[in-house]
Amino acid sequence: MLKVIVIGSGNVGSHLVNMFDNSSQIDLVQWYSRSQITHKKIEVINNINFLKEADIYILCVSDNAIKGLSNKLNFKNKLVVHTSGSTPFQDICKKNKRGVFYPLQTFSKIKELDYTKIPICIESENKEDLELLKNLCEKINCKYYEINFEQRKTLHLAAVISNNFTNYLFGLSKEIILDKNLDFEILKPLINETVDKIHKLDPIESQTGPARRNDQNIIEMQVNMLENQEHRNLYKIISQMIKNKYDN
Repeated sequence: MLKVIVIGSGNVGSHLVNMFDNSSQIDLVQWYSRSQITHKKIEVINNINFLKEADIYILCVSDNAIKGLSNKLNFKNKLVVHTSGSTPFQDICKKNKRGVFYPLQTFSKIKELDYTKIPICIESENKEDLELLKNLCEKINCKYYEINFEQRKTLHLAAVISNNFTNYLFGLSKEIILDKNLDFEILKPLINETVDKIHKLDPIESQTGPARRNDQNIIEMQVNMLENQEHRNLYKIISQMIKNKYDN
């Protein structure tokens, strides 16, 4: 069995613990957390010096904590990987073998996920460790992609735009709806269809809306409906970008 230790108990770390715990082919040796947490089956520690022997140590911490925490690991020549989308594996202390195990998904502790549908982007310093990461992905039935740092940064950028920015717009839409005493539930079928459509149609080809139609009367009316100047500017910028893209 492949021995794994998860270091960090945030959203990513918590889900990785569940992911590995669900696999009969992985021995989840320990879970390190600075917070006082418990687990029914896994040994949880809060002292980094008490880490046991494992095949892979996975750092599930913020980008700016990777370097410092990896320096504190009191062992050498083990495979240590991080889960960041925009940090090179060189940030991990070079006393250990280094790599990346980047699950391209948005994680919330209270939201259950189908882990087999999460793509894993992997990278390492040498072929032997890359094979070990491939083996790890196979044991949790996840599709993996061998991605270098530049490609991973690009994926992370696209992920921020498609997920984080979109979620912010969902929240803005909810505020607008609630301000007029309307139920946000009315919008959810539209949101669901928008997301579902990209699985069947090219998002560039399926763009709709007043900016796509160059309906200036509707655009001006909706801009004037927005009371917040930042929201007005946002509407104008995105509308203009859509108009510019489909001008021909």
